Amino acid sequence: MSNARNLANLLNSDTGITSADILDGTVATLDIQDSAVSTAKIADGAITAAKIDSNVTLGGAYFQGENGAVGATAGKGDIFRVHEQELNTNVTIAATDNALASGPLTVANGVTLTISNGGRLAIV
Repeated sequence: MSNARNLANLLNSDTGITSADILDGTVATLDIQDSAVSTAKIADGAITAAKIDSNVTLGGAYFQGENGAVGATAGKGDIFRVHEQELNTNVTIAATDNALASGPLTVANGVTLTISNGGRLAIV
C-alpha cells in the first residue's frame, strides 16, 4: 500500500494523526492530493519564518503607530512606494480609515471604490 493511501487511512480515522506519526521523507509532494492542505487545517503558529522559503518576502514596509513599530526595518531604505495607476479590485475605505494613493489613478470598468461616510481618500 502506498504512503499516500496509508496517510489517507490515518487521516480518515477517528484517532487522527500528528507530525510525530510520519517519518521524515515518507510523504512526497506527489503523495499529497491537490487542495488537501488548506489554511484551516494548519494550526496557528505552526509555520515559522524558518519554514518559509528564503525567496519569499513577507511585507517590505515599516510602520509606526498603535501597534508599535511593525515591519521589516530593512524596508526603511526603500524610499519610494510604487503602485499601479489603475484600481482593478473592489475596495471600501471604512468610515474610521484614511487612505492615500498617488495619482493619476483610474478605476477600471466594473470596479467599485467606496469611501464610507467619514472615511477619507487623498490622491496626491
